[in-house]
Formats: sequence, structure tokens, C-alpha cells
Amino acid sequence: MVKLDVGDVPPHVEAVAVAMLATIAPWYESQRKRGVVDSNVMCAGMYITEFLATAFPLTPAVYAAESQVKGASGAKAKSLLAQHGETRKFTREGGRTSRFTIRHADKLAEIINASGMAEGLASFSGSERKALAFVLQKWFVDRVRDDYFEKQKISAEINPENSIRTTVANLMQAGRERGGTTAGAIAQHLVGAKLQIRFPSERINVESYTTADVQTGRAGDFQVGDTAIHVTMSPSERLFAERCAHNLTQGFRSRVLVPENALAAAVQMANILGFAERIAIQSIEDFVGTNVEEVAGFSKSGIRTQLRILLEEYNGRIQKAEADHSLQVEIPENL
Repeated sequence: MVKLDVGDVPPHVEAVAVAMLATIAPWYESQRKRGVVDSNVMCAGMYITEFLATAFPLTPAVYAAESQVKGASGAKAKSLLAQHGETRKFTREGGRTSRFTIRHADKLAEIINASGMAEGLASFSGSERKALAFVLQKWFVDRVRDDYFEKQKISAEINPENSIRTTVANLMQAGRERGGTTAGAIAQHLVGAKLQIRFPSERINVESYTTADVQTGRAGDFQVGDTAIHVTMSPSERLFAERCAHNLTQGFRSRVLVPENALAAAVQMANILGFAERIAIQSIEDFVGTNVEEVAGFSKSGIRTQLRILLEEYNGRIQKAEADHSLQVEIPENL
């Protein structure tokens, strides 16, 4: 039996949704190839359930436009996902350019029509049908979360012939393109992975990116020896004036790591606040890259090996600390 988390939906509407999903779910699973469901299937599901809110039965005149689903686009898919609280970057085209999307829509409309007729959907009021459509659409959004975001790892150019700082920069840029706090999470866990490699006998903490220092009792995002390390994508006066200043009064050395493009601003801020000589400021790219290359002995073969070790350590930290495993990095076969 399909279980739903639907909030304030009338019990009889929820019961119909469960009955209809008993026929929709097997169809969805039948589209799984080698464990993967194509995003076009998910898009078709979100679009067709959107049309269901205003029309039943679902005919091609309702949802089809020539050889495609009406209104299909990346922007439309993004909008529908956002209505259910999902704001991560989804497929750019939203199934618009694939001939398979309309085929999936046709089949799904057929399944919904048959199931809906059997469950008395024709007698639903407009508000009841809208609530039902929202519940069914949420089910497809949850499939996007499970079968797309949870399985879509971070992809970036990772070339062992380049400097490791370049790889770090590429991964952070991929995070920026995905949006939200992704780049910050990537930066923090890369720093954590680097520290664990550099200090294998130390137990480098592993927490979610959203876990605040004060919740763990740490002096910074990481604490190694007498040094508090702060990783931030956007350096602020508060970081220097409060967190770093507190570190200094407690006898800690303080180090702030920022992206290369924020380094000058961070240095200037520290100067203005009078911390220039007491707080070390370094780019995340150099902090991770240079040290890993040193561990690799600056040799080509060593760098290739250490780069893979870095990414494997990073992925392990994501699996342990983050609910969103799509933050893992796709490790190329050339490593």
C-alpha cells in the first residue's frame, strides 16, 4: 500500500489518491532501467497531474500540443517543483525536447483515466480534484527527489593533469551552478577531507554543513591542535569580530578559508578590523590543493592517487553527514 504525507487533505480524497497510486506506481517502476528512471518520466508525471487539477478525463486535447506536452519546459518543471518545496536545479529542458515525454504522458493519462473512473473521480468537485491532483503531483516530486537528486552526483571537470586547486575550483563552481548552499557544503567537506588526509591520526570532525559551531562546542568548522578553522563562502565582519575574536581570547589560533574570488575582500575586512597580523586568511582552493599535492610528493602518479583519495574521503563524509547524498562527487574513471 502506498503511504502518503499529504497534510490537510480530506480523507476521501486521500483514499482515492492511494487507490490511484496503486496503479500509477507499478507503471512508474516499469520505466526503471538498470535502476534508473529517466527524468522525462518524472516530468510527464508532474505535467499530467497538473492538468488533472482542471480537467478529467485527460484527453490529448487537454495536455498535448503537436508532438509535445503543452507548456513543457525547464522553467515549468522548476515552478512545479517549487510548489512542493523543492528548489534544487532540475533538468534544463524539463522534457520539452524529448519525444519520449509525450509518450509517457499518453500512457499515464490512460492509467489515470481508467483508475479515476473506477474511483468515481468524475463526481469530484473542482476543489476535490485540485487537492487530488496536488497529492499525486507531490508523489512524482518525491520521485524526483529519490530518483534524480539523490542519484545525481556533482559533476565537474576533474583532470589529474591539472593542479588540484583547479579541480577544487571546478567542484565549487559546479556547486554554485546547482544553487542553494551546495557550493558551501562542497567547500566545507573538501576541507574536512583534506585535513583527514593530512592528519590521518587525528579524528577530524564530520558534521552536516548546516550544523553551527556552537552546537558542537567546536572553536570553528574544524579544530586541529590549537587552530580554529573557519570555512565560509562569504566572509563577514561578524565572523572576524565575533567568532575569530573569541578564538583569540580563548587562546586559539584562527584561520579563515574563503573562495579565491573572496580572498581580497576577506583580507581587507581583517585589516579594517585590526586582525591582519593575528588571523591567517587563505583561499580554499590553495588550502586544499597545495597540501594534497605536497602529500603526493608533487609527482604525477602521486597526485593522481591522492586526488582519488581526496574525492573518496569527501564522498564518505557526505554519506555520513548529509541527508542529501547528491552532494557526492562523480569520480571519473581516469583516476
